[in-house]
Amino acid sequence: MIRDILDPKSSDAMKFIEKFHKSKADKTLLLLIGDCMIDYRGRARSFLDWGERIIMIKQDGAVLVHQPIMREPVNWQPTGSKTEFKAKDDHLILRSHHKSPPEKMKITFRNLKLITVTSLRDKAKLVISGMETDVVNEIISNPNIIEEGLRISKREKHVKSGMIDLFGYDVNHTPVVIEVKRSLANISAVQQLRMYVNDIKKDVDEANVRGILCAPRVPDMVKKLLSDYGLEWQEVERRVVLPDDFQKSLKEFSE
Repeated sequence: MIRDILDPKSSDAMKFIEKFHKSKADKTLLLLIGDCMIDYRGRARSFLDWGERIIMIKQDGAVLVHQPIMREPVNWQPTGSKTEFKAKDDHLILRSHHKSPPEKMKITFRNLKLITVTSLRDKAKLVISGMETDVVNEIISNPNIIEEGLRISKREKHVKSGMIDLFGYDVNHTPVVIEVKRSLANISAVQQLRMYVNDIKKDVDEANVRGILCAPRVPDMVKKLLSDYGLEWQEVERRVVLPDDFQKSLKEFSE
């Protein structure tokens, strides 16, 4: 169900909100687009002069104020807020208040372009994939994606300069330090790996310790720096596993 009204006067906007939203605010999402002014008092004090914005009042009471640019809302009220509506002097006025912590927001519209009321259903839970831990888990489950004979003996090994993602031994029993990045490898990752390798060299009798930087992509500049330090790299095309077990490579997922 979607209801909307274009270019309404304040009185018509008030009637529309009362009819389609006010009596069932916990079941409907209200969207308003228009020229408004915002006065907020709560965690701080803010005032936003006239400008065209999107106001979203969600089914849980949360209020979001979006300007034409930027991702984050410029003003907002948390879940559980209560919003009241009033038409006065050709203006539509929204007053949203939250008890704990005490917060108040007054939104005054002098012109409205669109009001929409709808009801949304969404019980899905967000599943985050593609983190560094996903790459680490994949290497642990199958070390051969790095090289044949590699054995992982420790995850998150603490050393003086930080925490190594993976520590193990190659087929010749040489200690191997593995630093994992989920995206493009950079110079700071090289320096990080170099410090880890130096820390391990101080703790083992053997002077030979290998360091491998693993990432989906390692630029040529980074490869050169790794070579200069006697370090190695491995480009790991990790898989992103979605809840329905449909698997894609990183390249396919980004497309």
